[in-house]
Parts: sequence; C-alpha cells; structure tokens
Amino acid sequence: MSFDSLAFFIFLPITVLLHWAMPQRWRWTVLLAASYVFYAWWNIGLSLLILSVTLTSYIAARTLETTKTSGARKFWLILTLIISLGLLAYFKYFNLLGSTAAAIASMFGGSGTYEIKDILLPVGVSFYTFQALSYVIDVYRGRLHAERHLGYYALFVSFFPQLVAGPIERAGDLLPQIRADRVFHQTDVQAGFRLLASGFFRKIVIADMLAPIVNTVYNAPNPDGAAVLIGTVLFGIQIYCDFAGYSEIAAGSARLLGIHLMRNFNQPYAAVGIRDFWRRWHISLTGWFTDYVYIPLGGSRHGLRRQMIATVIVFALSGLWHGAAWSFVVWGLLHGFYMTVELLLKRAWKTASTRFQLPTGRHPRLTRWGGRSLMLVCVFFAWIFFRAGSIGHALALINALFSPWVWQSSMLVSTIAAQQGSLKLLFVLLLCMLPLLTLLPKLTDVSTIGNRLSDMTWVYFILCIGLAWIIRLHSGGANAFIYFQF
Repeated sequence: MSFDSLAFFIFLPITVLLHWAMPQRWRWTVLLAASYVFYAWWNIGLSLLILSVTLTSYIAARTLETTKTSGARKFWLILTLIISLGLLAYFKYFNLLGSTAAAIASMFGGSGTYEIKDILLPVGVSFYTFQALSYVIDVYRGRLHAERHLGYYALFVSFFPQLVAGPIERAGDLLPQIRADRVFHQTDVQAGFRLLASGFFRKIVIADMLAPIVNTVYNAPNPDGAAVLIGTVLFGIQIYCDFAGYSEIAAGSARLLGIHLMRNFNQPYAAVGIRDFWRRWHISLTGWFTDYVYIPLGGSRHGLRRQMIATVIVFALSGLWHGAAWSFVVWGLLHGFYMTVELLLKRAWKTASTRFQLPTGRHPRLTRWGGRSLMLVCVFFAWIFFRAGSIGHALALINALFSPWVWQSSMLVSTIAAQQGSLKLLFVLLLCMLPLLTLLPKLTDVSTIGNRLSDMTWVYFILCIGLAWIIRLHSGGANAFIYFQF
C-alpha cells in the first residue's frame, strides 16, 4: 500500500481509531495486524519473507543472550548474517551477480550470455533487513537485552509507517515506545497532521510535478547538455522531495499513534561539504553504516590510510544497497572519493595553519558559501549515475553535458509545453486561493486554526495538495516513491 493511494487515506484513520480505542495491552495487536495488511497489499506472499526475517532475528537474539561461549555466539551471529543477507542477495542481487559473472566469463572465452530471471523484488526488503540486523548485532555487543515478547518484536520489524522506506529505526529507540503505555495527546495529533501535510506537499506538489520532465530528459536517446543540466538539477530536487516527503509522512503517521520516529533529513542541500551532507541526508542509513561497517573496519582510530579505505568501502556498499546496478556502486564510490579528498584537504589545511600560523575564521561566510557551492556541484554530478540506467548511459549524459550545447527544442521544451497545462492550472488556482486564506480564520473555529501565520501555512499546504491531487488524477501522472525500489 502506497502512502499516496486512496487505500491509505482510508487505512490510516481506521488504524489510528482502532489503536486508541483498544486497551493498552492489545494495541500492539492492532498495529501488527495493520502492518501486515499494509505490506501484503502489494503481494500477500511476500509477508512470509518479512515473517522469516522476523523469526530468524528473534531466535538468534534470544540464543545470543543465553549463550555464554564466545565461539558459539559468533557462530549464531554469522549464521544470522548469512541467512538475512543471503535472502537479500537472492531477491535483490541475483540477476546482477549472474550477469556480471557471465560478462567476466566472456573475457576468458565463455559464452557471456545470461538469461535474466523473473524475481520479484520485495518492497522495502533492504530497510527491514537492516533494521533486524542492527537489533541482532546490538544484542551480540551487549548493548540491548533480547526482546522476549515475539509480538512486540514482530511489530518493531514490520511497523508500517517506516516499513518500506525507512527511516531505519534502532531497537533501543523504537521497542521501548512499542512497549510503553502510550497516552493520547493533542500535541501528537497536531504534529502528526503537520508532518503529513508537509510530506504530501513535497511528494505530490513538487516531486510528482518534476518527474515527467526528469523522465523525458533521462529517457531521451540523445539529450543535449542544457537538457542534461536542467534534468539533473530537477532530479536532485525531485529525489529529495520524494524521499524526505516519505519520511515526513512516515513520521506523521507514527506520531498519530503516539510514536516518535527519528528525523531522516535535515536540510541536506544547505550542508557545507560532503561529510556535512551525509550527516543530513538519509541520516538513519548513514548512522547504520557508521556503527556496523565503518567503525568495525577501524574508522578513524588506526591512521589516515585505514580511515580512507574504510570510507571508500562504506560508500561502495551504500551504493550497492541502493540498487542492483553497477551505476549505483559508481555513485557510492564518487561520494567515497569526495569524502577522502575532503578529509585530505582538511588535514592539509590544519597542518598548514599550524605550521605557518595562518589566521582562521576571517571569512566564515565566504567559506560557508564556497563549501556549499562545491558540495552542490559534486552531489548533483553524482546524481547522474544514480538516475541513469547504466554506467554507459551515465557516461553518455556526462559527455553531452561537457560537449558544445545545441538546444534541442523537440525534447525538453516540448516536455515543458506538454506539462504547462497542468502547471498553469495549478499556478492560477493557487493565486486564486490566496485571498481565501485571509478569510479562513473568520469562517473556522479559531481554537482549531487560529490567526497565526504558521497555522495558515499548513492550511495552504493542504489546499495545494488537494489541487495537485486533482490535477494528477486528471492527467494520470501518479509516481511511486523512488526509494520503494531499494
């Protein structure tokens, strides 16, 4: 079930009402049943997959806590990793591994042919697999006690707001909230609706409006450099609004149930540098790789060379996590390269400042804007590999970007022209609604809306969403959340 579907608009209020109507001791059953219905909406058979991940990690954690010998504990941890990552590899990477093996075989005289298998990719499999693994690893490390209540733990793995596209929650944060005796608060309802309004605004009003233009540029056989530049910039805005919008809808839905999810985005395009960008973008995934891959590889504790190797490995794995294509790995390696260069430059500047007693902080504003501009160039350039269908496609787009520009009016301009009917209608209707916003406080209960500008902003968001929804239904332009494929 997708957040932007009519089914979800019926499903969410029913779930919220049933949850709060139930006695505390039975609320988890409502949420667990709702979560499995939510996931089974795509394919009922795939519920068995999430159930198998749940049971495997639950049994492993209970066994790890009762096993005292280090060898046996390592065995159970490795077995859990093999089973969980093996399932993930089969469903997500089987065809990639097969086609890559065939390509390598062709280099040594093999046939080089591989028949793509029709394997259904379970929605959100990367998210809930990583969430379950983090729980098992934390129990192995002694940071958590294994959850004894199978129902609570099953809800932790399958909690529907963040099930298919995160954020990747930690058991230490989410499980106590599931077990707690939650009390209904009006502030949670207000915060939940505001998060929902903001998330749907990002997704439906911005991301879905940009999608047709981006798709036309990246699906064109020979786009010109100007089109590639505009399409890539718009894709950077689209993917941010799409994914951040999902995260806000997830947080808003959970808040209506009295549960607080972590913040997954914090104005990433306002970052100063690549490291700062990754502190703000997909925060839950960055934290996961930091705690369970980067630090075990040595992190920054064993010298610069070890730190650089660990950084590159983490970003290569992050790229592979995002999709079963080598273009995603290249995208990850680019960010790993950016991070290592930034690390070297910072170390060199620190050494030079100490040696030559250079003044620091003389131009903080200039430094911030310079770092922000360079970050945007690097991040948006890497988006080409993320959005392109293959490495060859990405290289062709980059070649067009750095070739002499010849404007092809038959492509990008025609795309904008085809969409301008919907865009004009949305723009005109929004302008017409502005006077109505000043009248709404007089027509509505002041205790509910009030005269504050912030309240009117959220009303304005909701009206925009409604108009965009009508336009989308009229044009048939619904777009699935981008991160559903990961």
